[in-house]
Amino acid sequence: MPMRWLLGLLVLSLLAAPAAGEWGAYGDDGFPLNVHGASTYPGPQPPGTGQVLEESPPVNQVGPATLYPYYPLLTAEVQRLADEHPDLVKLHSAGKSVLGLDLWMLEIANFDEIEAGEGIPLEQREVVWVDGATHSNEYSAAYFVLHLASFLTDGYGENETATWIVDNRRTWIMPMVNPDGSHAFGRLNAHGVNINRNYPVDWGEVDESPVFNNPGPAPASEPETRINMDWFNETRPDYYASVHCCGNLWLYPYGVEGWDPVDKEVFERVCDEAFPSVREDCGPIWSTIYPASGSSVDTVYQYTGAVGFGYEMSGRGAVALWGQPFTTEEVREQEHESWQGLMHAFENVHLYGAFPAIQEASMDDERIRITVENQGYGNMTQGEVHLAAADGSKFGVPLPALAPGERATVSLPAVEPGQARLSVAYQEREQASPWDRTPHLETVIQEGTFLERTLDEDLVPLSGSETESIPAPGALVALALAGLAALLTRTRR
Repeated sequence: MPMRWLLGLLVLSLLAAPAAGEWGAYGDDGFPLNVHGASTYPGPQPPGTGQVLEESPPVNQVGPATLYPYYPLLTAEVQRLADEHPDLVKLHSAGKSVLGLDLWMLEIANFDEIEAGEGIPLEQREVVWVDGATHSNEYSAAYFVLHLASFLTDGYGENETATWIVDNRRTWIMPMVNPDGSHAFGRLNAHGVNINRNYPVDWGEVDESPVFNNPGPAPASEPETRINMDWFNETRPDYYASVHCCGNLWLYPYGVEGWDPVDKEVFERVCDEAFPSVREDCGPIWSTIYPASGSSVDTVYQYTGAVGFGYEMSGRGAVALWGQPFTTEEVREQEHESWQGLMHAFENVHLYGAFPAIQEASMDDERIRITVENQGYGNMTQGEVHLAAADGSKFGVPLPALAPGERATVSLPAVEPGQARLSVAYQEREQASPWDRTPHLETVIQEGTFLERTLDEDLVPLSGSETESIPAPGALVALALAGLAALLTRTRR
């Protein structure tokens, strides 16, 4: 028997044995039972309704091996995460595939603390979306994304990075965009459509293989595509990562040859900082891998302004064309470049655009002078400094356009002794609109703590105004008013 067939049988036996061990007997409908003893049959099943389990390792981890989480295995694992971490995980069915399988979505944050009024409100956090298995035969990508969900939840309170992310970000994880393809270990959905060619932005612009890259009969013709677009609009991600395999590449918009994002310099700087050891492999889709149209990366960027990347896992040690269906290495070590890039996004996404911060403020009898610096990666083309005085009067002054690292000083009328609030309203990102690719402006408010002008003309912060010192944009964050120790926070308008 040829060696490749022996190897294939070994892989199948490794996958089948752990599956039988996890589920025990199959149900009467022919589908395996998940960790709750419920069938994984693709009928209606309320998410997160199983019994609360004692903490256990990921279902797709057997001894030293992490297995490809084909759909029943993935269902069992996301239910485990929801049941073991109800304070951190909300499990949603985003919708149904062609064959009626749930597209599971994990929403991750420190919900119990938020509900108790102790955490950063969800609406004030930066949003990160990570999905995988758009092509379900890309094995490494599937278990990488599921591993991220486990890292954040099982690692909460034990791993410093995981804890900070859960406390400061709102994370959405869809481990398997294409569950129908999972059963066949396939690239396409049950209609034979490549979901990652079916999105509406630049749909059909590139002539590709009708077998492997069938774009579908029309833009967004597939339920999986429409489900994701609905959730893009609902969640409004600031950062989007669609994880694939293989090639060890990191791809940003667009797929059509010669098209560049409006704020290309932001993507280029992310490439510089997030992927320094493999910088030459980070770039536009069309020039870094090949021209391709109708991708989720292009569409989420153009519809929401999210800084979007397609991650192509390395698939190191692959025993199959699309990566290995199992690994005995630590997942985030095996794919360490992608893990590094993802952690950079979680920690720095607030800088992936304009980020004007007040650096200095001084006041005499007539004016308050405020110096603002753009600390973000992108240009700020619109911005204003606002002042709300204790007597109810309000003032505003426009900021000039600021390139990254540039400063500007503006002045506002001095206020009477008492409290005042400074805020900066600004365009966070340049982005294209869904249809004409012209700049569309999203405005963010960055608010200062209350400031008090004392009788000796000093401008000082009120007591008790300090917050956390780690910048967490979209959230109430701490930024120093240099020389004044007045801290800034920001929230969306």
